[in-house]
Amino acid sequence: MDNLNGIFPAIVSTFDNNGKFDPISMRRIVRYQIDAGVHGLYVCGGTGEGLLMQYKERQDLLETVLDETRGDIKVIAHIGAFQIPETIVLAQHASEIGVDAISALPPSYFYKPDEISQIDYYKSVAAASNVPLLIYNIPQRTGIAMTESLYDELIQVENIIGMKDSSGDIFTLEHLANKWKNSLIFEGEDSLLLSSLIVGAVGGIGASYNLMPKLYVQLWETYKKNNIDKAAKIQAKINDIIRALLTSPDLIGGIKQVLAWMGLECGNPLSPNRTLKPEEKLKLRKAFEEINFFDI
Repeated sequence: MDNLNGIFPAIVSTFDNNGKFDPISMRRIVRYQIDAGVHGLYVCGGTGEGLLMQYKERQDLLETVLDETRGDIKVIAHIGAFQIPETIVLAQHASEIGVDAISALPPSYFYKPDEISQIDYYKSVAAASNVPLLIYNIPQRTGIAMTESLYDELIQVENIIGMKDSSGDIFTLEHLANKWKNSLIFEGEDSLLLSSLIVGAVGGIGASYNLMPKLYVQLWETYKKNNIDKAAKIQAKINDIIRALLTSPDLIGGIKQVLAWMGLECGNPLSPNRTLKPEEKLKLRKAFEEINFFDI
């Protein structure tokens, strides 16, 4: 999996006025990312609202994305679900239709499985798929943090190749990436992408990539040329945009609103995510105009 690296937007999912999956808008979003030069897409993750969709819609969406990408870029399907049997079904489907890898949150949302339970879970998911599996570490959402002992156990499971790490903990990321050099760790905290690449991450998967894929591609290409000073300036520019985005009280609602302003309408978020109120839209628009985002 040496070629599974680079810039992977955690792509939004598109819906019609009734909250149903909209394949036409989805193709437009996918094409925008491809035209920007991204290396792959991460589908139905948190940003893609996969956990809020029915599993058949997730399957339809993934099939649409694969049809639009036509093998031009990599596709990682997030198949984590609230119920483990649904996760297994989604893993099998993703594997059968030709994704490059799958990814799954741990089964933790309310209960707190110990390391033995997590290992059993990831073994069952890996066994259900013929494509590689990335662990998903996001303790601020799941309440479970990756440990060295757990990573050591999981990375030895056949088909598990690494992790999407959204913890923001570069100290631990560096240690895991360099102790297990054959594993692949993607940075999931957008503001820390450059720092993570420097200490061993193989790429990034992020929500804000939806809005500025070209900037992230520029950061990646500049980093690969070892021009760290220039890459740092690009990261600083990215972080200014992230700060503007964080003026939105709802992250998914904010991303979808900015995409709509960019001419990439993708529908409303699914509840409990929400659209922005008029005064919230004004505040968000002002924040983006102050940094000249729409002139980039």
